[in-house]
Amino acid sequence: MVHMLRGVAAGYRKMEKEQKKGDLMSFLRANEPLYGDAPCLNDTDVIVYMNDANVRKALNIPENLPKWDICSNEVTTTYQKQYGDMAPFIKKIVKANVRVLLYYGDTDMACNFMMGQQFSDQLGLKRTLRKTPWKFDRQIAGFKTMFEGLTFITVRGAGHMAPQWRAPQMYYAIQQFLLNHPI
Repeated sequence: MVHMLRGVAAGYRKMEKEQKKGDLMSFLRANEPLYGDAPCLNDTDVIVYMNDANVRKALNIPENLPKWDICSNEVTTTYQKQYGDMAPFIKKIVKANVRVLLYYGDTDMACNFMMGQQFSDQLGLKRTLRKTPWKFDRQIAGFKTMFEGLTFITVRGAGHMAPQWRAPQMYYAIQQFLLNHPI
């Protein structure tokens, strides 16, 4: 499996060596940079913005904390889940008459849209519109299912970062949602 990362992952040779020793998982948990920059992702502007002193101050980030990065082994290896289920929070938001938009790219391998659809279905909200296509520029842009207080959409051809992969469609969908217009 490690061979698939040749030319992409900065730590490829070291990973290959650890795999041969049978200790790849320990290596992957190690607290050292592994992947470098995400391929095909120019995150320079976000990194500069998030590490700006004024932004860090506005977000109340202590000065002793390390600089922000899009991928962090430190976060990955120390993150502890606080909530196993977000359903109670979504229900509370909807009950407070705040509309919710859930969107999923239909090619996302991390947060599969079927999981999102199942999550939406299991909230116990009254369905107001069955799964139906939504369009952008006269083309099917995905599918939407509507519930009282919640709109669930898929974004056709989008991966995990739907606004990155389908920016015009996402801009349209979010704008329509915020204006309380049909998507």
